[in-house]
Amino acid sequence: MKSHSRQHSILFVYLFLAVFVTYPITKVMAQSSGEIIIKGKVTDETKNSIPGVSVYVKGTQTGTITDIDGGYALSGPSEGILVFSSIGFETVEVSVNNRSVIDIQMSVSTQALDEIVVIGYGTTTKKEITGAVTTVKSEDFNRGGFNDPMGLIQGKVAGLTITKPNGADPMSGYQILLRGVSTLTSGQGPLIIIDGVIGADLKNINFQDVESFDVLKDGSAAAIYGTRGTNGVIIITTKAAKKGQQVLEYSGQVSVQVAPRGVRNLSAKEFKHAIETYQPSKTGSLFGSETDWFDEITNDLPVSYQHNISLSGGSESFSHRTSLTHSTDQGLLRDNLSERILLKTNIKQKVFDDRLLLDFNFTNNLRKYSPANYDLFSQAFIQNPTQPVYDDSDPATGGYSFKQGLGYYNPVAMLNERTREGQTNDIVLNLRATLEITGDLSWSNFISTQKSEWEENSYKTKYYPTILGINGEAEISNGRNSNTLYESMFNYQKEVNDHDFQVVAGYTFQEFEMNSSYVGNYNFDTDVFLHNNISAGSFFREGKSEMGSYQESSRLIALFGRLMYNYDEKYLASISLRREGSSKFGDNNKWGLFPAVSLGWRLSEESLFKNISWINDLKLRLGYGVTGNQDFSPYRSLILLERVGSLFYNQEWINSYGPGQNPNPDLKWEKKQELNVGVDFSVFERRLSGSVEYYLRKTSDLLWEFQVPVPPYLYPYLFTNVGTISNRGVELTLNAMLMKRGNFAWSSTFTASHNKNFLDKISNSEFTQSTYETAFLGGTIGVWSQRIKEGEELGTFYGPVWLGVDEHGNDIFKNQNPVGEVDKSKWEKIGSANPIAVLGWSNALTYKNWNLNLAFRGGIGGKVLNSNRLYYESWTAIGLRNIVHTQLENPEFIRNVTYSSKYIEDASFLKLDNVTLQYGFDLNSKYISRLSVSGSAQNVFWISGYKGIDPEVNLGGLEPGIDRLSYYPRTTALTLGVNATF
Repeated sequence: MKSHSRQHSILFVYLFLAVFVTYPITKVMAQSSGEIIIKGKVTDETKNSIPGVSVYVKGTQTGTITDIDGGYALSGPSEGILVFSSIGFETVEVSVNNRSVIDIQMSVSTQALDEIVVIGYGTTTKKEITGAVTTVKSEDFNRGGFNDPMGLIQGKVAGLTITKPNGADPMSGYQILLRGVSTLTSGQGPLIIIDGVIGADLKNINFQDVESFDVLKDGSAAAIYGTRGTNGVIIITTKAAKKGQQVLEYSGQVSVQVAPRGVRNLSAKEFKHAIETYQPSKTGSLFGSETDWFDEITNDLPVSYQHNISLSGGSESFSHRTSLTHSTDQGLLRDNLSERILLKTNIKQKVFDDRLLLDFNFTNNLRKYSPANYDLFSQAFIQNPTQPVYDDSDPATGGYSFKQGLGYYNPVAMLNERTREGQTNDIVLNLRATLEITGDLSWSNFISTQKSEWEENSYKTKYYPTILGINGEAEISNGRNSNTLYESMFNYQKEVNDHDFQVVAGYTFQEFEMNSSYVGNYNFDTDVFLHNNISAGSFFREGKSEMGSYQESSRLIALFGRLMYNYDEKYLASISLRREGSSKFGDNNKWGLFPAVSLGWRLSEESLFKNISWINDLKLRLGYGVTGNQDFSPYRSLILLERVGSLFYNQEWINSYGPGQNPNPDLKWEKKQELNVGVDFSVFERRLSGSVEYYLRKTSDLLWEFQVPVPPYLYPYLFTNVGTISNRGVELTLNAMLMKRGNFAWSSTFTASHNKNFLDKISNSEFTQSTYETAFLGGTIGVWSQRIKEGEELGTFYGPVWLGVDEHGNDIFKNQNPVGEVDKSKWEKIGSANPIAVLGWSNALTYKNWNLNLAFRGGIGGKVLNSNRLYYESWTAIGLRNIVHTQLENPEFIRNVTYSSKYIEDASFLKLDNVTLQYGFDLNSKYISRLSVSGSAQNVFWISGYKGIDPEVNLGGLEPGIDRLSYYPRTTALTLGVNATF
């Protein structure tokens, strides 16, 4: 843990916010000397008065709002311009022209309802959508700097949980879960599509190039993606070429990380006091130094920067946009760094009398990095603070202090005596050719390839603590992967009177390939060559080196179609079907059908609701869809061979091979059926809008590896389909214009979601076991902390129920025996890792040229296992190792640690994720058309009763809710940015 001297960093955060948020927002406004009294009335198209309309003189601070009768009065220049604005209506500007009475009629705005929404293989409008789809545009993104574009919509989409369990690691991405967990062993993240590339890599786009996110949440919306739609679909659209004059844009950012938050342990003085007071027999563990191990391995103020420049423009028939990004991210750990150069180009060309549109995208992402070793932070935590960093008494340790202990190593030596580096080269190419056959029918062909090459190298010198006595260790690993996609699609759209039809039919082929190799060697004569002379190590000659290689591939083929029908913009329907085959499945189940249907009824278009003035739009949606999950490694349906030993035959050793996996010709995808009911609404002159969703989803044919007898099976485990998981939940999204007066506006978005999952079944007549233990806690604890059990939630903790500490310093447990132990058969449910509700609240405040954005997130309920308390909250653990500070705060417990509910803590929290203040300059320059500067703070603070680093830990996989000993600290990031358009 950082010393108290670092509290100045926390103070720096609040000073930063205070300067930006309280900066005087003043400007001298010039007005015409000719002032007159202007009054009038504002009505809508049906002559009804409109109260609350903002009326102000353009370019001044003079303004008012209309009263209950729609009337207004103000003093203004006789030759000025009045601006009338109100949520849900088109803004009106009127020249005064020396008039003293000006009555205005305002038209209802339909812009929000006509917004384009991207769906699977097409687009529609917000008013016509029938599935659960949420769109987030660039103007609503979170502000600041991000190494992963998913940070732009964190907290913005109800039901979409985006967390960063690996803290401030500049190379770590976000964990993404949509509507909970629906699988046991397959992938849990949504399908990512970037500019039409299915399964695209998020690291290959810069967050500043993103135009919009469209999140397909329910089965009816995602079913058109078949075996990959179970966990939802996120469609990312990047900024594309547009016609217009040449535009040059530049954006630059510099960020610094402050206030690092690690696990708090004992300082050297506290450690000495604890030993002398509570464990005097261990005074031999006091070595006389005062070392802050966290300080020793971290940078004081890690700095990162990013430069992005883009050029765009073009004509009706040709347009282009090219962006170039260079970024460097310095991590909190001293040797942790990531640098990349990203080039992205989009070119659009119309030919054949504009009937054929060619849309070409090229991306090249070059990255060099030094990955973080998370064990350094856990080692820094347990290191004895009275132990010095360096000690010259033993030449074999290289001058570092070395104390013998199982799993106890000097983190500074681990940092300094290892060189680790990597690089990647990603290239993405895609071309879409769209031919307009008739005015109603078009044919598009899309081909893309995404190729990636990577290499990582590591060298540990002879002084690296874990290999003392071996002269160095070198490792080289590399690999390549590719994703090739071809799609051909017809799109027919026809409007006949009040009937609107849209038909899509297409074919897709996709192939994935991957190969990798690894080599490791030991015992070098010199450290000079690092990993660059790997054959020089003696382990090669002695036959003890390590080598390996791997290759895999898979294919996917599908036919799909969809019919969308709209009658009079009142009654809506969508029907889709996908037939898909995958090489991953068994011979008996290569192909599957994935249907979906959804209906919409715009109640606000009915005469009954048209007479209700405060309802502007009201739509009821109902959808049902079937999706699949085939996110597991290839070849799981085939018999595989593995080396099982060697035989001495005919004077030589011969390797022997046997089954390494059982064949399963019946292996197929996990199938999810989902029912979704939704209501979209807009009320009070569109000042308040939003949606409510309720869903029921059931995933059947769960994939799980069962233990089986040999014989009749060839191998003791079988990967097959058994069992079901159910999820149900509610989602709420509210968008509100809380205030709009004159030049000031305050808009807000609130999201809330609740999800509950149950493992209905994981057994059948052949596999009868209904409970499995998981989440093993190793080392001195040695227990399974969670159970996968029929009828229970995934991520449920089981263990002894802790009741307190007795007068002798012993833990007291429910149902304990005379010696203070609890039989495992009497363990109880002691918590679930899943939160009861997840909340998000975003606010945008504007005043003239100023913009202030604040984003909060919160979680209610859920439990976290605090591993650091479990392993190190005990006086018996102190000595060579340090312990957590909470033991000093509660010193009455003096015995050995036992896993129990004592260490299962409430994960409820409230976070201020982001604060950004931006100012846009008024320019009168022929060279610069727009200029703005901004300051932001991310991960500012949180409120929680959790005693660890952060209650937001990993919620994916089969071991959610565990705050692991190996971690990367959290920090607050302060960012200054500038954006200019030339």
